[in-house]
Amino acid sequence: MPKAKPYTEAEVLNLARPCIQALKPYVPGRSIDDVRAQYNPLRIVKLGSNENPLGANPKVLKAMTKAMPRVSLYPDGSNREVRTALAKVYGLQTEQVMVGNGSDEVLLMIAQAFVKPGEHVVVSENTFSEYEFSGRVLDGEIIKIPLRNFRYDLPAFTKALALKPKLLFLCNPNNPTGNYFTHAELEALLRKAPRNCLVVVDEAYADYATAKDFPRCLELMKSYPNLIVSRTFSKLYGMAGLRLGYGFADPALIRETLRVKTPFNLNLLVQTAALTALKDLAFVRRSLTMNNKGKIQLMAGLKKLGLVALPTEANFICFKVPRPAVELCEDLMKRGMIIRPLKSFGLPDWCRVTIGTAEQNRFFLKELKSVL
Repeated sequence: MPKAKPYTEAEVLNLARPCIQALKPYVPGRSIDDVRAQYNPLRIVKLGSNENPLGANPKVLKAMTKAMPRVSLYPDGSNREVRTALAKVYGLQTEQVMVGNGSDEVLLMIAQAFVKPGEHVVVSENTFSEYEFSGRVLDGEIIKIPLRNFRYDLPAFTKALALKPKLLFLCNPNNPTGNYFTHAELEALLRKAPRNCLVVVDEAYADYATAKDFPRCLELMKSYPNLIVSRTFSKLYGMAGLRLGYGFADPALIRETLRVKTPFNLNLLVQTAALTALKDLAFVRRSLTMNNKGKIQLMAGLKKLGLVALPTEANFICFKVPRPAVELCEDLMKRGMIIRPLKSFGLPDWCRVTIGTAEQNRFFLKELKSVL
């Protein structure tokens, strides 16, 4: 048989959906293996991806090991046990809960179920890129709202309702700035949002929030059925590598969203891990206590170095540096310290550092002082 010619770029562009040409690849934080291969420092501390610095929960590891002999069998395709367990934790019905392969998949499934080509999807600037991705991949028209004083501008989102959007994506606390909008601000937006506009609040970091006026979304859902909330096991539960996100919504919205779910989107080990993690409240308490102490330690250290840091309700701190953040972060990686420059978020003079253990935080502040 004659050897076929590879596709040309023009041929592939002609085959592909035009809307995906505007998609930008997600820019992940640098990995430990990447830094070791490039610089080979004596020690590496990673505080760049908002992972739980306590590491994996030993009880979760034990439960997954015990479940390993069953991996030849398909998992529960409806994820019923995990959804029911989550519903019990949050005082909901199982029919109000959906789960996904990371909260990224939950957000994408919502867009797949409801966004039609050309419909408006409203997102913020300087936030998690997957909101824009979820809208664009469905050929939605993206409307971007600038931050105001580094916070989500909910009055501007309210004005955007005049464009009759199908979806609003909100991140609270915001990644990467760490600050938040209040219960009153969210309710003011919801009062104006029509029922045919879905308001999706990503609360990936809400477990860490201590502000008294932080939104009580489950309470608001009772009055505003167009409110959808997403959360994740990646941060507080130390399961970023397993990929497990979940969402809460009106049962009718959940039913429609689950139409686009792939048959077995949570594998057997992930389901086992989730059920175990939800029962281990001691690990959750240790994680929260460490984060609260570490926040005080890092904020004091950054202030001592003369740097501006934004107040945070998350497990990370956003701070401004006096030279391009990408260069500064490269200098830190040479010393074995991984944090995140925020150029990909549209903030080239800012960095984001995960709140680590007391010892990790000391190492970060020491190396940061050296490169400054």
